[in-house]
Amino acid sequence: MSQKAIPYWSDDYLTEDQVAAYLKDKDLYPQDAELVVEDLHAIKESIDGYVNLIYHIYDQNGKSMVLKQIVGEPRSKLDEAAGSKNSKYMHDWSLDIGRLRSEISVLIFWDSVYPGICPKIYLFDEPRGIIVMEDLTDHSLLRYEHCRMKEHPEFPEKIGRFMARNLFYSSDLHLSRYKKQELEKFFENPEYTALDFFLFADCTIVSDNRYMPEATWPLRRAIIENEKIQSMIRQMRHQFLTDKECLIHTDLHASNIMVNDHSMKIIDTEFAGFGPIAQDWGRLIASFCLNFFSWYGDHEHTEGEKAVFRAYLLDSINTMYQCFEEEFRALCDKNRSDSYRLRSLDVDAYLLTHFQDTLLYTALNAASRIGDRGICYDLERLKTPDRIYPEQLVLLMTIELFLNRGAYKKITDLTDYLRKMAGKHPAEAFKEA
Repeated sequence: MSQKAIPYWSDDYLTEDQVAAYLKDKDLYPQDAELVVEDLHAIKESIDGYVNLIYHIYDQNGKSMVLKQIVGEPRSKLDEAAGSKNSKYMHDWSLDIGRLRSEISVLIFWDSVYPGICPKIYLFDEPRGIIVMEDLTDHSLLRYEHCRMKEHPEFPEKIGRFMARNLFYSSDLHLSRYKKQELEKFFENPEYTALDFFLFADCTIVSDNRYMPEATWPLRRAIIENEKIQSMIRQMRHQFLTDKECLIHTDLHASNIMVNDHSMKIIDTEFAGFGPIAQDWGRLIASFCLNFFSWYGDHEHTEGEKAVFRAYLLDSINTMYQCFEEEFRALCDKNRSDSYRLRSLDVDAYLLTHFQDTLLYTALNAASRIGDRGICYDLERLKTPDRIYPEQLVLLMTIELFLNRGAYKKITDLTDYLRKMAGKHPAEAFKEA
């Protein structure tokens, strides 16, 4: 690409041509370096979101990095202003650029909790809302890996043990009341509640404003008109907004995790803050469930291939949550003598409560990704008629987990249910719902 000198300060947001000048000025590359700059939004599988400007940069010697610039409006809104007809629903959504501070802080903290779990940071330019970080283009988004049936057997244990360490080290199980309050203040994020509206007000099981195929309406209506379920969702919303249990990602789905054969990285922590860990677990398990259900609408692979990969997904759910509980128990045992809170903690009861809360957040998060205005790629890749059964299965799971979560005591109870219910013909499954 052309290396003509364009002053990067000429606009609020960097263009491709301005990125090279900016990085050279910050001494991340020599002035005579020949840089190639790629807009990752132009590469279909590089990113799966709306919000920020993302550039991949490399030179003739192979030195590479990624530049992310925080914007005050979702990218689709900027596109709309430029004449695009995409994502009109986001016209009222704006974001506080102060979330950048939170993103950097969280990445550093989590790398101390579980070294290597987050990308390295090379530059933090707060006034411009810019982060320059480790190049992860040798990694792929976990969601796209799942959609091409690529297995990552090391991932479940790694994410499970990370989740346990994060819960322990950022909660009052490890921190004194004073230290935890200080940590909460330090990680206070103006955009922690960014998902509140999408989860609790505009979700397909709360509002009838979201478009889905007509065949999903009986199940959606049954959920929307069920006062018990709606009351539970309102209680979850209160918990989400008030429970400062530990530092959570908030948006930990399969498109915010990058993997290769031997590495995993958590990215896009800009909505992180203190909240219930069940939201993180629910968002993550929901991603696996959505991919699991999507294969019932796929016609490009054999039944044998789909059965093998669905089994892998369920085994992964089991492994990551079992490793979480195993690591958490070990941390509690190791540190019990140092903490009055731990000495009085009933670990079994504590973990059971978390698990059953996770089931509710799994249902809520899965249901939030099956309609327009946020449908996940797992379903979006299917033709509209082929999405109907997978979406119906999500709604059936939602009903089951909201009304019968007390019957579920361990993660294998959930995966056993998924295995049995998804193998039925739709009419049979609906009859038993």
